[in-house]
Amino acid sequence: MTVQGTCDPRFSQVAAEFEANLATRGEVSASVCVIVGGEVVADLWGGQAAPGVPWTSDTIGHVWSCTKGATALCAHILASRGELDLDAPDAAYRALGYKQVYGGIWYAPGD
Repeated sequence: MTVQGTCDPRFSQVAAEFEANLATRGEVSASVCVIVGGEVVADLWGGQAAPGVPWTSDTIGHVWSCTKGATALCAHILASRGELDLDAPDAAYRALGYKQVYGGIWYAPGD
């Protein structure tokens, strides 16, 4: 599949891995934009938005589960600072307004 966009030579490995995802790892379509220090260093897209329809720079895609990793990272940072006890029962954090735990990630229904 053809990958389009721009990539700073310092981040050529990002482009190589992105292309490999589409060419050999079963991805159908994707896009990524990497910003470092306020500068766009990689803005890549490729694949098909729908059968026979190429992914373009302005294709809108569904984002599923993208915040779970960031939420887990934040939770572990808090735990490393002693501000979150990962072994505490769910009820210990209900005063914060959180309702349920799903897959180890705290969330309030509707988030």
